[in-house]
Amino acid sequence: MTDWANDPELVATFRAEVEERLASLCAGLLRLEAHPSPRQLVAGLFRDAHTVKGSARMLGLDVVVDVAHHSEDVLGAIKEGRFAVRKDLVDLLLVAADSISRSLPGSERPVAAGDLDAVVAALKAALAGTDPVVVPRLSAPAEEEQADGPRSSGESIRVPTRRVHDLLDVVGEAELDMRRVTGHGRELASLAQEHLRWARSLRRATGPGQQELPETVADGVHGLIALVDQLVAATRQLQARSEDAQSRLAAVRVDAMGLAMVPVRRVVAAFPQLVREMCGRAEDKDVELVLSGEDVELDTRVLDAVADSLRHLVTNAVDHGCETRAERVAAGKPARATLSVSARAAGSTVVIEVRDDGRGVDEDAVRAVAMETGMLGADSTLSGPALLQLMFAAGFSTRTEVTQTSGRGIGLDVVRTVIGDLSGTIEVASEPGVGTCFTITLPVTLGVLRCLIARVGSERYALPVGGVLETLSLTGAARHEVGGVPVLVREGRTIPLVDLGPALGVTGEQNPRAVVVVQYAGIGELLGLAVDDLEGELELVVKELGGFVGRLPTVAGATIGPDGAVVLVLDVRELAVRQLAAGPVPAVAPAPRRGDRASEVPAGGSGRARVLVVEDSVGVRELQRVILEGAGYHVTTAVDGLDGAAKLAGDPVDLVLSDVEMPGMDGFSLTRTIRRTRGWEDVPVVIMTSRGDPADQRAGLDAGASAYLLKSEFDQAELIDTVRRLVGR
Repeated sequence: MTDWANDPELVATFRAEVEERLASLCAGLLRLEAHPSPRQLVAGLFRDAHTVKGSARMLGLDVVVDVAHHSEDVLGAIKEGRFAVRKDLVDLLLVAADSISRSLPGSERPVAAGDLDAVVAALKAALAGTDPVVVPRLSAPAEEEQADGPRSSGESIRVPTRRVHDLLDVVGEAELDMRRVTGHGRELASLAQEHLRWARSLRRATGPGQQELPETVADGVHGLIALVDQLVAATRQLQARSEDAQSRLAAVRVDAMGLAMVPVRRVVAAFPQLVREMCGRAEDKDVELVLSGEDVELDTRVLDAVADSLRHLVTNAVDHGCETRAERVAAGKPARATLSVSARAAGSTVVIEVRDDGRGVDEDAVRAVAMETGMLGADSTLSGPALLQLMFAAGFSTRTEVTQTSGRGIGLDVVRTVIGDLSGTIEVASEPGVGTCFTITLPVTLGVLRCLIARVGSERYALPVGGVLETLSLTGAARHEVGGVPVLVREGRTIPLVDLGPALGVTGEQNPRAVVVVQYAGIGELLGLAVDDLEGELELVVKELGGFVGRLPTVAGATIGPDGAVVLVLDVRELAVRQLAAGPVPAVAPAPRRGDRASEVPAGGSGRARVLVVEDSVGVRELQRVILEGAGYHVTTAVDGLDGAAKLAGDPVDLVLSDVEMPGMDGFSLTRTIRRTRGWEDVPVVIMTSRGDPADQRAGLDAGASAYLLKSEFDQAELIDTVRRLVGR
């Protein structure tokens, strides 16, 4: 096991993180008494204290863990309304924060051990109901004389990471400027060549055998030609120098980025002690931690931001996932559980996995908690990946008791939020009795993006490759129209297709020949972007547009291309959401058949039948909306079953079209709810899903569905005919 406690860099890292959280905690406590919504503020303070506790545990400071844990309890009581915000409680929590700060390694004002005991006793007294509580005073640290004399020099110096990132910003600006210079150099070289061509033409016109020119004119022509030769040579030298300078700047950028890169070891080195201490507190639990890929490097901003999330996952794996020795032996497993944390580089990203061979996620327990908290209906049958996603909801916990490591509902929601803010992704896979694996994908750095360059007309745009799933030729792609909406069909899936030029307001002649399939908003949400051409991948230094231009819709930043032109970096997620939310222009509605009641109602009139579409996929939801509106129906949409039930309560409809697998309340539960609710019991429900097993179809019909359609056999005419048959118009 790495002796991280003797590594000054690691200790400094942990200390800096704890100090930052403590500063946030103290600032919030000082605002608490005068805050108009103290409970809202306490939620943030609660998380600060929770993070401090986790870091203190890694530092092996057991007494500090007790202080942080009981501080959490006091904040929890205030958040729940059991305690009012009192001055003595705020003072006590401030003293607790100060005692933690002074207990960290390297503190210039170390606290006495007895003072920590006094703080813990005061916190316990406050929790027991003492009002007011006596706030202990920390003893002043003993003054220590420092020996005079010169300090020893070393081979390294400590530089704040802020300065390193400021340097990266300056290098990035210089590199963009150098690209502009290189572009101007190419233009100058082109002009010099043109100038040379005309000068040579002039020399031929004034050479031997031609009309003799005055001496001054002839001297001028010869001088001009000599100057042109010098200009051409100078431009070539300028080009060579600028290319050399650009290469050197690129090397400086790489080296500067290296200053900001730190190995994953910086975070995971403390995990062995964390696991060991957790096993020591647990009854009959033995876990072996296996670390790999510790030398893989990340930008310090990325790694520091995700460090607490990784600790949450390791803690959850030991606390929730790994069984006791007796349970493992009874299940035919080795008595000792295995928990692995691995990292590997994957292009411009780093993939980190936290995997255990424990009991796996108890889907019944997750479903029960979701039902209890209202996230699922009482009859929900949601399972698999869709159910596991509920674990990332804020406050979700399957533990009923509060311990030092779990049960407070803090953890996976924070993990997802932090990783999302870093433009990363997290996936979870679990198998009962086999184990659970969390897979995190993160960008190596935040300052440089690897992008795919796409051309639309005369403009070039950059698409971050992290969101690009595949590229393909538009000529050979299987294209269709569904309700007037152009779509691609890939491996049985229907993908909405958007022409990037009109979407961005690009004018001029365009000829889309390629498609970039991008993933946004989560697994399975795909959109095809039609572009004129693809010009390869580049690593780009991305800069914000600045205060003068401000934030532009669908634009994440800008850079300078190899030709010196400005290239906008697109925000794929925002672009997709804007396009699908706006919805394409629907096709002309088909002529009503004779006898249809819809033919008796003017378009847009209040007599149109109302359909509620319940679907968690943005793309599918919008396609269904366009199809039904094109057929003359008034359509309302909902993002899941709970949202659908709420929409029904506020505005009754003539028919419900619902998916099955959705977060919150699934389609079967929504159907049962409709059938049991007075006033809704006769509303037709059409299930449209990818679950085609006979058992699933029986379950849907047993729940009360009026029709069961499969997405894999999707037919626009069949959908419209089914709705018309059930609604009667």
